[in-house]
Amino acid sequence: MKQKSWKHWLILVIFCGVAMSGVGITVHSSGVFITPIAEELSLYRGTVAMHNTLTLIAKAVMTLYSGKLLEKFKFRNLIITGGLVAGLSNMMLGLVSHVWLFNLFGLLRGMGAGMMTWVPATVIINEWFEEKNGLAMSIMLSFSSIGGAIFSPIFTRVIEAGGWRLGYQLMGLTIIFLALPAMITPYTLDPRESGYLPYGATDRSEKERNVVRRGDDDDYSMSLLILMILFSTLISLFISLPQHFPGFAMSIGLTSEFGATMLSTTLMTSFIFKILMGYISDQIGSVYSTYSVLLLILASGFLLLFYQESQMALYIAAGLVGGVFAIPSVCIVLLTKRFFGHYHFTTLYPIISFAISMGGSISISAIGFIYDFTGTYTPAFVMMMVVALFNSAILFYCTQTKKALTSQ
Repeated sequence: MKQKSWKHWLILVIFCGVAMSGVGITVHSSGVFITPIAEELSLYRGTVAMHNTLTLIAKAVMTLYSGKLLEKFKFRNLIITGGLVAGLSNMMLGLVSHVWLFNLFGLLRGMGAGMMTWVPATVIINEWFEEKNGLAMSIMLSFSSIGGAIFSPIFTRVIEAGGWRLGYQLMGLTIIFLALPAMITPYTLDPRESGYLPYGATDRSEKERNVVRRGDDDDYSMSLLILMILFSTLISLFISLPQHFPGFAMSIGLTSEFGATMLSTTLMTSFIFKILMGYISDQIGSVYSTYSVLLLILASGFLLLFYQESQMALYIAAGLVGGVFAIPSVCIVLLTKRFFGHYHFTTLYPIISFAISMGGSISISAIGFIYDFTGTYTPAFVMMMVVALFNSAILFYCTQTKKALTSQ
């Protein structure tokens, strides 16, 4: 069986498309619709953003059950169902006017997106890549940012030219189109069933391949787990902040297109942050690399608060906000391994990941309501700076606690 072939890289390319479809567009491009819908239907922005919140909540819940779904259903059937449900629900959003229907189809969209990402996409990359697994995984995860960066300005122009209803229908078609290769290409979850070994692997017995290393099978600190959940939830509260950049731009006298470009800038730099964080962590450690990102987030909040008259400063701030995405996707993974070890990682990371998803789901509506009731995004920027400082303190305490436990 071949261990290095074009098929391995084809699988990676296919699931880069799934990441763009299920996260890049479904989550990261949805913010450009909030203001146009709110203005046309005379609704609060927070009310409109609620269907995006439900998308994130449904996606988070589906992530918890993805493992069980993979056991009960064929892998490709799960991808097909998820892609069609997400895409068609998104198209239906362009046909409704009532809030409850927005919320219903937002919920269904999240269920579909959760079926194909993140667990299925990361599982298949782990199955097909043994060598260069980290590189393949970071590339795939980064395409969630690239999708939002590419399509947010496109959907903004479609909205300006043809309205948000046309934009939502085009968005739904794009979700299905990008997931289509994963729906129709012949492949299996286990590469051996397709006549391949994982990339760079040697032919080993089934028993050897399923060995679980238990070198870290010791008790973990519950206080550390609670603090990591708190850390993860707080930082994820600002994952959806860039989705409000179009509305923020309009609130300070700029165009929604400028705000969409800010959003794209954030998503493009988040791609860079995600790629670089693994390398930087190898050099200086996961704790110090996380500190560096928190410092950049603090700087971005300062620019957004005090340099709103400078478009260049706003672009720089938007670029620095990209670091917000690197912490949940890369830093928290590495911190979880550092604080709890390899053995407990498989048990505890899904809990922490769920906290990340829930924080992100609250974020988009909460920030919308902050604007609705204050008329400005300033409180959100202040809160982001406070969270960056508070999370730095949490990280310091976690590090000291881990040192104390290790020395016992």
